[in-house]
Amino acid sequence: MKIMRYRKMIRWLEYLLLTVFLLVSATTLAINNTGKILVGFIEDHAIPYVLKTDDVAMGCVMAEALTLLIPSLAQLNASPYKLEVIFNFLSGSCAEFKAREEELRYIRAMHIKNVTEAQDARILQKRFLSLAAQRQLKGYLSLELAFPEILGNQCPDFTRWNDEFYWLVGLMDGLQAVLNDLASEGGAKVPLDISLKVGRGASCLNNKRWWGLPSAIQAAIWVSFPGHKPAGSEPLTLLDQAMVTGLQHGIRIAQVIAAKIYIGLGNSERVKEIIRSNAQTRSNLSTNPDYLFLNQIVSIQLQAISDFMWTEATGKRTPIGGLGTFWDDPKNTQDTIDISDIL
Repeated sequence: MKIMRYRKMIRWLEYLLLTVFLLVSATTLAINNTGKILVGFIEDHAIPYVLKTDDVAMGCVMAEALTLLIPSLAQLNASPYKLEVIFNFLSGSCAEFKAREEELRYIRAMHIKNVTEAQDARILQKRFLSLAAQRQLKGYLSLELAFPEILGNQCPDFTRWNDEFYWLVGLMDGLQAVLNDLASEGGAKVPLDISLKVGRGASCLNNKRWWGLPSAIQAAIWVSFPGHKPAGSEPLTLLDQAMVTGLQHGIRIAQVIAAKIYIGLGNSERVKEIIRSNAQTRSNLSTNPDYLFLNQIVSIQLQAISDFMWTEATGKRTPIGGLGTFWDDPKNTQDTIDISDIL
């Protein structure tokens, strides 16, 4: 009898151990898959949904809140590097917006000869530019982890459209990181050789499919770093062609890159033409509904450039509804005070 009891006890113990093993295995499998499921959902559904919206301010709140959370998904056996590319791009853009506001404060202070206020604004502007560069550098470094090919001369074997999109945004991260770091006097210590990798990486994408942006990126690098320019190339011509391609596809990001390059070259008249073109084509040309968010970022950045030019010339921003107009336009009546601008 005792032997029978022992056998039953051993059998039940085996069942118990098997059950525990199965539960632990199931739990481990669930934990391992949770990260992959979350990343897959965000990549395939959440990001495309956000790109169809036009509330950039809300996008900034989301990006700044979640950018630190996304890397933690790596602890759940997931690869969140592509998401880090996107979220660092967005949060970096948010810091750029804040830097623009401080730049306007600096100009207004100079208009009234308030040196202390101007110095404080310039300090904050450079701090925000450095923050933007730090975030964008993290986005670019995530691109290296997601696509190691960026480190060499090979192009990735893109299997999905969003892989190409993440690659493109990662290149933008790298370009902006370098330029913003230079503007902030090297506070983020971004390696300059990133610009070479970004230039090579842009050639991996179909220029027409991606709205002329690969060409615009290359042109921006060649203008900023003339030593990288291939013999016989004309960066400004390439930049202008990129803007035309972007307008044909309803995506205007190349206009922002061009405006920043031309304002850096001191060609304010060309910048005005770009801003006028953007304002005019909004109603004449259709916008790609899948990328409303990107076009809204373009509108905000061109508005910021217009505000910079207006404030530098008059001490105040672009008038309400006045994007695409300028203080020195013929028959301009902007000097007349409109009570609606005061209230």
